[in-house]
Parts: sequence; C-alpha cells; structure tokens
Amino acid sequence: MMQKTAWTIFILLLVFAAFFVTRSTAALPPLVGSHFDAAGYPNAFMTRGGYMRLVLWLGIGLPVALVALLTLVYSRATDLKLPNRDYWLAPERIARTRARLVVHGVWMGSLLVTMVCFVHWLVLGAYRRIPPQLSNPWIEAGLLTFFLITLGWIIALLIVFRRPRAQ
Repeated sequence: MMQKTAWTIFILLLVFAAFFVTRSTAALPPLVGSHFDAAGYPNAFMTRGGYMRLVLWLGIGLPVALVALLTLVYSRATDLKLPNRDYWLAPERIARTRARLVVHGVWMGSLLVTMVCFVHWLVLGAYRRIPPQLSNPWIEAGLLTFFLITLGWIIALLIVFRRPRAQ
C-alpha cells in the first residue's frame, strides 16, 4: 500500500510540476534572473525559454532520473550496506527490503520536485516586485524545511532498518 501511495504522489507531483512550470513561466520577462545576490536582487540572467527548460530539468528530469536509478539499483541489489544487513538481506526478507528502499527513493524524488516548484514559485513572486527581488526569508525557510525533511528521511531510513526485536 505504501509503495502505491508513494508512486501515486510522485507521479501527481510530476504532472503538477509540468503544468505549473509551463503555464506560469510566460508571466516572467524575456530575461529571467538565474542567480540572485545576498539582498535577493538578480545578478545573472537567462532567457525565459532557457529558464523554463532548466526548471523542468531540475523539477522533473532530475527527480525521474534519481528515482529510476534508485529503482534499478535497489530492485536488483544483493549486497547492500544496511544496518543489520544479515537480517534484512535474508532470502525471506530481501524482496521487502528492496521494495522499502525503492519507496524511500520515490519519497526523495517527491521532495525534490516539491522543492524545485517552491523555488520557481519564489522566482515568480520576485518578478511581481519592481525591481525584482527574491524573498530571502522564504528561500531560507524553504531550504531549512528541505534540510529538516531530508534529515527526517535519513532518520526514517535508519528506523526502518533498525535491529529487529527478538521474537
């Protein structure tokens, strides 16, 4: 069930990202800030089309590539570096272990899609101001949230593969 949920959310996020980025990029000027200084002002630029391709690559291509690679590696792996690996890689448990690792990778892909969409939303907001200015408090909050969720993701992985209770 968790596997189906993770994949469904990942696919829905990819579809959302594709629509969100392609539909909203037209609101940006012909030259879009690709880098912002410490005060939030753009100091390097790219074309709107180049920006859209970059955001689509970062928000869809990269997460899909990551999830595909992790799925390929984890679904066939026989010698994984896991805590309590003898237990988790036992023949009666290895299929479930692989499935858990794949699902974990899918959740990371979902997190990446969400983060890129959030940054794109901030860039859209920056261009609603004159002069354009990226919101430093929002970008900092987004990065902090991303890192905290990533930390939770790592802790969840360690919890899933903790030493099993004696039966």
